[in-house]
Amino acid sequence: MIVAETERLILRHFIPTDIDPLAFIVADPEVMRFSEKGVKTRAQAEDFLDAILYHYQKHGFSLYAVIHKESNELIGYCGLLSWTIDNSQEIEIGYRLATAYWGKGLATEAARAVRDYGWQFTQENGLICIIEPANHRSIRVAEKLGMKYERDTVLKKIKVRIYRLQSLY
Repeated sequence: MIVAETERLILRHFIPTDIDPLAFIVADPEVMRFSEKGVKTRAQAEDFLDAILYHYQKHGFSLYAVIHKESNELIGYCGLLSWTIDNSQEIEIGYRLATAYWGKGLATEAARAVRDYGWQFTQENGLICIIEPANHRSIRVAEKLGMKYERDTVLKKIKVRIYRLQSLY
């Protein structure tokens, strides 16, 4: 199921046959540098894909496969995740792309599409990005989405910054 389309990308629900390109992406240490659990083995990638598929069923949204139109390849993921942070329910826009696609504006393009699509799932507290302070690339993407730094907090024993978008307008 396609959830969004941009000039260069298609964002769609993951399917089980996406496991090979997904496993390749999440095994890359540079892609997973700011991941709480680091790189994933093939088995961990399969569990991750199962969790994504379960999140669709439970919440109606999750991470989406990012397909590069020119090559028709899965190049990463971008989507929505539900979190409880500091006793508040939040919806995060999360994104990761294969390193070959960094620096081309594709993460921002995908995240904007998810922001616009995901607004239907938000409540009065808007959408957030959860970013480690040293992850300057992700901070730039959040700012390009119109998000503003809100506060520092600790999530799963990691110091993170919360960036928030209260409204699309």
